[in-house]
Amino acid sequence: MATLCLGNIDCSAPLLRDWLGNDWGIVFSHPMDFQDSGMEQDRWLAILRDEFRARAVRPIACSRPAGDADHSWVSKLTQDHRLVSLHTATEGSEDIVDLAARALRDDIAQLDSRFALIIDPSIKSRGVLRYSAGRTSVSPLDLLGSIDALRHRVPVRPVGHTRAEVRAVA
Repeated sequence: MATLCLGNIDCSAPLLRDWLGNDWGIVFSHPMDFQDSGMEQDRWLAILRDEFRARAVRPIACSRPAGDADHSWVSKLTQDHRLVSLHTATEGSEDIVDLAARALRDDIAQLDSRFALIIDPSIKSRGVLRYSAGRTSVSPLDLLGSIDALRHRVPVRPVGHTRAEVRAVA
């Protein structure tokens, strides 16, 4: 149940940047709003799993309170039962700040509605779908199409070359 936790959690949780690897991601504030009820659940998940893998995109649910795990289709799709951290300090050193993680956390905090947030492998926000409470008419497959278009327009350097780190002033 890949769930992004914005608060502090166990340091054994993988960082979002590491969890994504070189894949793009979609952070869902309310994944159940994207659930397809018109198709058999197993078939719908199989189609999504194939499309997400083919495009190297990883969906993840967002948990604003720390520790609330996702139990939606995202969990079933990823088959990953871990919490994922958006820790803003570099591992092993509390005085080094990961600017991309901090910017993403701030972007998510500013979203006062339900959302699906597209992020690239460097965890930079590349697009957002905001919508009202309830089921949206946009499918996860539509969001994959948006990522395809973004990839052609936005050059993204490999993850190892995009990490911005700054020593915090004590």
